[in-house]
Amino acid sequence: MKIIIGILTFNCLKYTKICLKNINCSFPHEILIVDNGSTDGTIEWLKTQSVTLIEHGQNLGVPYASNTMYDYAWKDDPDNLLIVLSNDMLCLPNTVDNLIKAAQLYITPVIGGRTVPTPLYLSEHPEDRVFFSGGDIISTLATGDYATWSRGECYNLIEETAEEFVKSVGSKLVVPEFEVVPGAWFVPGHRIYRKSYFDANGYWDANFYPVYMVDNDYAMRARMTGTIAYYTQSSVLIEFWSRVLYEGSVPIVDVRREAYFSDKWGPGLAYDVWEVPFNGEFPAKYAGYDTSQIRIGSREGELDRVKELMGAAYRDITPTISYPKDRGIG
Repeated sequence: MKIIIGILTFNCLKYTKICLKNINCSFPHEILIVDNGSTDGTIEWLKTQSVTLIEHGQNLGVPYASNTMYDYAWKDDPDNLLIVLSNDMLCLPNTVDNLIKAAQLYITPVIGGRTVPTPLYLSEHPEDRVFFSGGDIISTLATGDYATWSRGECYNLIEETAEEFVKSVGSKLVVPEFEVVPGAWFVPGHRIYRKSYFDANGYWDANFYPVYMVDNDYAMRARMTGTIAYYTQSSVLIEFWSRVLYEGSVPIVDVRREAYFSDKWGPGLAYDVWEVPFNGEFPAKYAGYDTSQIRIGSREGELDRVKELMGAAYRDITPTISYPKDRGIG
């Protein structure tokens, strides 16, 4: 059994550096990076680090990249544990260790931690706003100006003082006593998985290329299969809130994705999946839904669908994988 810490990257090198530097895992582990075509020096820097690196060479979307990660995690041993982070997450000293501790004590398919987005953190600690440039993210989104946010012009971490921000967060965020409780059907943020979670629910749906609503879709599947997600507040981190999408490459509001979700699950269900507390019962209002397509058990045809959705942006590139030893590290 091996612990794999998986991270998806797409540019945002400064956040990737902060993420990797602060993982602080005391258990033996392997760090797996799946890169979706970074062009800002991320690849070159990652090749100097002790990480396993899968390069897609282009942005194939979060669902496809996540499925690549899952295939790698359990290709050799079905008992491996997979921790999924984003490169725009800042772990506290015990974030990762407490997730592993929870998985060791509770044999459950998935356990999530507490993710604190920067808007929430800065609303509680406004003095730390000095570590960020750009406008206020909430007021910007309230005007419908998604492009300004997605380009990183709101709450953009100032690289020169990033380490000071890390220290400030560590001194202010309180980590509760260790506890694991039932959560919702799908816990957003950072999570630790067993293979059984994907055996029950299958791969992520590439029709949600490039991202957004794919987690809602997965939560619906978990609801249908009764796959309980557990939760521990003792694993806490800061999320810089989708900084990986900062170049404006992924619109939040997308009619195609929303229409696909509605066609699949029925209208008006997208955000019901976050109902808390979890009571173990399948809500009557979902009775009668066609569950024949719940589990995506194969990646057959997945790349063809992504290619169709990417259109002219798609390039015929063969993904590569390299290990630290291949690059003379370790």
